[in-house]
Amino acid sequence: MSFLNKNFKKEEGSFTIEASLVFPVVLFILVLILFFSMYMYQKTFLNQHAYASSERAAYSWDNSYKQAMTGEVVAGKHDNLYWRLTDDRLLGALFGWAGADNEIMVSVPAGEGGGLSEKKLSQAAQGMPSGMNGTIDYQNSLVQRKVTTKLEQVISLPLPSFLFDSGNSVLTHGSSTVVEPTEFIRTVDLVRYYTARFKGKGETAASTAAEAGQVVQHFGKTK
Repeated sequence: MSFLNKNFKKEEGSFTIEASLVFPVVLFILVLILFFSMYMYQKTFLNQHAYASSERAAYSWDNSYKQAMTGEVVAGKHDNLYWRLTDDRLLGALFGWAGADNEIMVSVPAGEGGGLSEKKLSQAAQGMPSGMNGTIDYQNSLVQRKVTTKLEQVISLPLPSFLFDSGNSVLTHGSSTVVEPTEFIRTVDLVRYYTARFKGKGETAASTAAEAGQVVQHFGKTK
């Protein structure tokens, strides 16, 4: 018994045994962190391009001749006068109950062709890297105009299935609101102008009626 107790109390080789038990766990955690970092990089990369394409489309929405990537405008080139009534899906937003469409969608990668709205969306989606698939759509809800980009990319990594959004693909989307400060100021000025005109006409009509009443009373007294 004393011989066995002396052998059990020896610490020689204990580090090797402990390392053989702990090292596989540490290696598994390191590999998992590595793969998860690669997944997050792809997710962030995809998300950045989704938001960038939406912002490019929203920024250049007021003029289809504006370069979506740089913001440069071609001198003397602009869209037709009433494009907001038809190509901007304004009628669809007003009369959606009648079956009118207030949304337009273009696939990614996008090609040329289509109407004015399709042209603007296609220009914004042309800067996408290869391997990204999805859609970019524009919706006019009358109170808000929004561009939304939805992207999907396949990742060939041996990751657990719960990390992926669909199969072995990463999904993301980014939205941006269309804001036209120049058009907004022009619309406000137009409303103020016609409000003043109608108000002036009302005051003119009232003063004319008062003057006519005074004339009638004057001639009535002279007689």
